Amino acid sequence: MSPTIEQAEVAIIGGGVIGCGIAWRLSQAGLRVVVIERGEPGGEASHAAGGMLAPLAEADRADDFFHLTVRSRAMYADFARELQAASGLDIEYRTEGTLYLALTEEDEAQLDHRWHWQHAAGLNVKRLNADCVRRLEPLVTEKLRWALKFPDDHQVDNRKLATALAEAARASGVVIQSNTEFMQLMIESQAGQSKVIGVQTTKGEVRAQTVVMAAGSWSKLLTHEAPTGLPTVIEPVRGQMIALTNPGPALSHVIYSSRGYLVPRRSGLIIAGSTTERVGYDKRITAGGIASIIAHAIEIAPHLSEQAIVETWAGLRPHAPDALPVLGCDPQVKGLIYATGHYRNGILLTPITAKAISELVIKGESSISLAPFSPARFVIGSAA
Repeated sequence: MSPTIEQAEVAIIGGGVIGCGIAWRLSQAGLRVVVIERGEPGGEASHAAGGMLAPLAEADRADDFFHLTVRSRAMYADFARELQAASGLDIEYRTEGTLYLALTEEDEAQLDHRWHWQHAAGLNVKRLNADCVRRLEPLVTEKLRWALKFPDDHQVDNRKLATALAEAARASGVVIQSNTEFMQLMIESQAGQSKVIGVQTTKGEVRAQTVVMAAGSWSKLLTHEAPTGLPTVIEPVRGQMIALTNPGPALSHVIYSSRGYLVPRRSGLIIAGSTTERVGYDKRITAGGIASIIAHAIEIAPHLSEQAIVETWAGLRPHAPDALPVLGCDPQVKGLIYATGHYRNGILLTPITAKAISELVIKGESSISLAPFSPARFVIGSAA
């Protein structure tokens, strides 16, 4: 079979929630878009995530990244409605809120800090005593001291989100090349500057004037002849997860401790996670990883010890050295744009990344400040 040549205005490497979200927005604007996905759309980190939309629960300060996550969270209700209309699929956007439990003296110190700065900043955070928490969630451990409630920190079913975005993208005219490995960028020199003209894949060429790198943990595997080497900064970080049956009375809130979390699904399952392991591209599920997740889940809700384990899995989170996403134009290769390195926040940042990167492609600039997340921060001598 001879290699194919596909013509597009934009080629997107990576078909997870980030890649498909950007593709959907670009296709809505009338651009011809091809997504190149090494497996099936949404099959990697998007599939393995927990689906929490919890910027306040995880934030210790109000920096640029915090503001980006809060803004993206605020987009989710409208985003979910629009996506359902476009795909016909419900991503199960749930608004019960998030509880963060203080179970030890160290937990109390951590949550006390979070409470004080967020309360002083006028954010929607509530401090609840143990009795109040148990009225909301009767199965929470008797060792609970107190908790913070974040009413605006919500959740979605990440697997349904990934499916819906792929369906919405296809329905709008996006071509998704599944089970297709990218090999290298096609680069040419124009007036002394490197310019991307497409992507070589295992099935042929996709010629495009703009290429968006949204391959998550596989971003670092891309090579090209330009001197930048920016994708090499992304490394995979393994996270193992389990799914349990939900006990009665069922848990309804997302529940955190400093050691683990529980995410109830409408399907009747509870997602429990997660590990943080730098083991390269090893996606094995280990006895130690699963044991630690189970221990932390039972610490939160002891009744879970009696529940059945339905599924175990592992995913690879794309991590940059400073744990911030990499969003924006390559400083040395014209037409190459990055949307990667989302680490633990890919689901949360999907709406705002899709908006920001699609604006960057279409207008040459974004209404969202991407300077703190610029790829130029990894290039010595470049202005970020």
